[in-house]
Amino acid sequence: MSLLLLGLAAALPLLPLIAGLLALLGTSRAPRLVWAATLAAAVIAFATTAAVLVYGTAWVRLMPDSGLSAISLRLDAISLVMVLLVTSLGSAILRFSLHYLAGDPRQNQFFGWMGLTLSAVLTLVLSGNLLLILLAWIATSLCLHQLLLFYPERPGAVFAARKKFVVSRLGDLCLLGAVILIYRHYGTWELESLFRLVAAGDNQPLPSVGVLLVLCASLKSALFPFHSWLPDTMETPTPVSAFMHAGIINAGGFLLIRLNPLLAHSASGLAVLSIMAAITAAFGATVMLAQPTVKRALAYSTIAQMGFMLLQCGLGAFGLALLHIVAHSLYKAHAFLHAGSTIGARSPAAIRLSVPTLSFGVLAGAILVSGCATLWAKFAPGGSETSIVFLLILSLALAYGLARLGSSDAGIRSLTKGVLFAAVLVLISLGLHAAATALVPPTPAWDPSPWVSSLVGAIFIGLFLFQALLWRSRNWPLGRRLYVHALNGFYVGTWANRALNRLWPRATSL
Repeated sequence: MSLLLLGLAAALPLLPLIAGLLALLGTSRAPRLVWAATLAAAVIAFATTAAVLVYGTAWVRLMPDSGLSAISLRLDAISLVMVLLVTSLGSAILRFSLHYLAGDPRQNQFFGWMGLTLSAVLTLVLSGNLLLILLAWIATSLCLHQLLLFYPERPGAVFAARKKFVVSRLGDLCLLGAVILIYRHYGTWELESLFRLVAAGDNQPLPSVGVLLVLCASLKSALFPFHSWLPDTMETPTPVSAFMHAGIINAGGFLLIRLNPLLAHSASGLAVLSIMAAITAAFGATVMLAQPTVKRALAYSTIAQMGFMLLQCGLGAFGLALLHIVAHSLYKAHAFLHAGSTIGARSPAAIRLSVPTLSFGVLAGAILVSGCATLWAKFAPGGSETSIVFLLILSLALAYGLARLGSSDAGIRSLTKGVLFAAVLVLISLGLHAAATALVPPTPAWDPSPWVSSLVGAIFIGLFLFQALLWRSRNWPLGRRLYVHALNGFYVGTWANRALNRLWPRATSL
C-alpha cells in the first residue's frame, strides 16, 4: 500500500509540472495537454483521498535511504482537502482558459506557467518537511510573477508585478527566518519529528517563530497594510485573477493551519494576528463597497475574506479557517469567471435600511444565534461551546441580511421564510464549526485575552453600523468625504506606490 500512496502522491505535482514544461517548450496542443494533466491530477487526488480514508494518515518519503530527507509528503485531512480544492479549481479554470485565450499568441506561455504554478502549489500543500515547504513557497511566488507579467507592454501590470515581487520577498525572508530558528533548536526539517518534540513540551523558540510566521502569512495573504498589491494586479488575464484569488492568496492561511502546533505556543503572535486580521476584514469590506469596477470590488472582497480567515487562525479555530478557505475559494473562482454577469447589478450599499428594520434585524439575529447555540451545546452529539466572537460576528451578519429583507417589498410570509432560513443557516454554521475540529489535529488551547476579544468585537460592530448606514452617506458632508477616501483605499496604496518608486523606479527594466 505504501508504494501505491507513493505513486499517487508523487504524481499529483509531477503531472502539471511535466505538462507545463512541455507547453513552455512549444509543444503542439499544449493548452489541452496542461488542462488534461491537471484534470488527471484531480482524479488522482480523489483516488488518494479514498486510499487515505481506508488506510489512514500517511507520511510518504521519496528515496528515504538516499539522505534526501527534505523530500517527504504528508497525506492527512489538511493536505487532502487542499489538494482536492487546488486540482478541481485548477482544472475548471484551465478549461475556461481554453476559450478565454483562444488565438492569443502567448497562449502556450500562459498554460506553461499555469502548469508550473499548480505544481508548486500542490508541492506546498503536500509537503511534510519545512525545507520543501520553503522551496515550494518561493517557487509558487516566482511562477505567479510570470503570470502577472503576461501583458509586459502594460506599465500598470509591470508595476503591480513589481510590488507583488517585493512583498513576496519580504514574506520569504520571514519564513526563512522561522525555518532557521526551528532547525537550529530542534535539528530537524521533518514536521512529524518537529510536532512530536513540541508535544513533548520543548517550545522554547516558538514565541519568536510564531511572530515570523504571522508576518509571513500577513504578507502572503494581503493583510492590511500589506494588501495594496492585490487590487493592482487586475490587469492580468481573468483566469489568473481567479486562480490567484481563489487559490494562491490562501497560502498564508494554509501555512498557519499546517504549522498550528507551533503557532499555538505564540500568544503574542496570535494576538497580533487577531488584531491585524480584524482590521483587514473591516477595511476590505468598507473599501469594497465604494469600488466602481467589478474586479477591484472582488479584490477588496478577497482582502476582507483573508482578514476573516486569518482572524479564525488568530483565535485558534484552525479547522474553521480550513473550511473558510474551501468556501471562499469556490465562491471567488465562480465570481471572477462570471464577473461580466454582475454588471448592472444593484449595489448593496444603495439599499435603504431604516431604523425599525435595523432594530428588527439586530433583535432577530441575536435571538436566533443565542437560541441555536444554546440548543446545539445542549443536545448536539459532542456539542461544545463556540467562541463568543464568532457568535457575535454571525449575529451581525444575520442582522444585516434580515434588515435588508425587511427593507424590501417582501410580505410577512416571505419575512417568516427568511427568519426560518436564517435559523437553519445558524445550525448549519454551528455544525460546520463542530465538524471543522475533526479536520485539524488538536493543539494546546489558545484563549485570547479579554482585550483582544473586545477589540475584535468592537471592530465588527463598527463595520456593521457603517454598512447599515452607508446609504445615508450622501446626505452628510462627512459621509461624502468618507466615500471619496474609501474609493481610493484610504491612500494606503498610494503610499506603497511611492515607496516602491523609490526602491524600484519605473524607468528600470524588469
